[in-house]
Amino acid sequence: MTQLRQLRAVYAGGVLAWTLSLLLSSVWGEGSARQTVVLLVLLAAFLVLLLWSTWCLWEATARRTAAGGTATVAAAAASAPAERS
Repeated sequence: MTQLRQLRAVYAGGVLAWTLSLLLSSVWGEGSARQTVVLLVLLAAFLVLLLWSTWCLWEATARRTAAGGTATVAAAAASAPAERS
């Protein structure tokens, strides 16, 4: 779980870096069309990877919560005294 969070942070940093690079090259106007396309491709790749890692982290958290909730219910049921009829 920690590795997924670190991976997501790396991808978020990549998105930020490529966005800033793209904005700076656009504002200064020194970038060629090829450079702009490369920056856009890199930005798109890091955005896809960021979304993928966020989804994986969300799924892992949901599974962990569901497993923890089931274990809690089972533990509570096991520790509860048996009802007499």
